[in-house]
Amino acid sequence: MGGTDMTERLLYADKLVRIFLRAGEDGPLLVLAGEVDVTNSQALARTLERCRPHGRHVTVDTGALTFVDVSGLRVLLLPTVPAAQRWVRLRNVTPNQERVIRLLGWREEPQPHQRPARSAAEVPRPVGPPGNGRGGRWWRSRDASS
Repeated sequence: MGGTDMTERLLYADKLVRIFLRAGEDGPLLVLAGEVDVTNSQALARTLERCRPHGRHVTVDTGALTFVDVSGLRVLLLPTVPAAQRWVRLRNVTPNQERVIRLLGWREEPQPHQRPARSAAEVPRPVGPPGNGRGGRWWRSRDASS
């Protein structure tokens, strides 16, 4: 993402993030570089809204983001909007970003590289310290006899 691509235009910049607009194959492509946090997530939201063409989706490339907090993820993932109505599409999501998205439970459908969630029967039970003989309990209740 340098200055050599004449189809790229800087839309927003502050001390943490730069937002570039490129012409994508099926609509606008926004490229984010740097960090998105509570100080600039509203500027990101305004920029996304300005680039939304007549109700169509906007693709956002997050591969050059070095940090994004929950306020930035809310803007990018629109978790309060039903999945069918979300108009932001992410591209080049980094493994760290993907991990946080999964931890928050904001990924609606499994990605091809993700393993499907395990059923409750497959989830391993907690195991206590070795030799406790209590079936995985890590604590002792007040009325437990030794």
